[in-house]
Amino acid sequence: MGRMLVVVFLGMGFVAFSGDCNAQQGLIPVKPSYTDAAYTPQKEAGVQDTETFATPTPRDQMYVFWVLGKMLSYPIDKAESFIVSKLKRGADPAVVKPASAPSQPNPFQSVNWREIPPAPPAKPR
Repeated sequence: MGRMLVVVFLGMGFVAFSGDCNAQQGLIPVKPSYTDAAYTPQKEAGVQDTETFATPTPRDQMYVFWVLGKMLSYPIDKAESFIVSKLKRGADPAVVKPASAPSQPNPFQSVNWREIPPAPPAKPR
């Protein structure tokens, strides 16, 4: 077994070495350049087509990901709020209002702040 492994490895080495020598015959010699710049910036072409759309800004892209995240997490959020409401059904005490409190309820108490999306991205004028 050991002799067979030695023969196989020697054969693979001989094939790799001989293939390497034959491949170098047709190569073009490359010399390093010391006078040319390593990087030359290309001229930017102006937008000529009037129907092309501007690329989205990072703020627009993050808004899209925020909406996608809300869509994906909606069932989990609803299940979580249902379970929490069932567990805390009797835990909330009654709200006591003083006699001098206004008769109109606060309209912001009925708003679920977890489901209000942020404002859409601002558009430059």
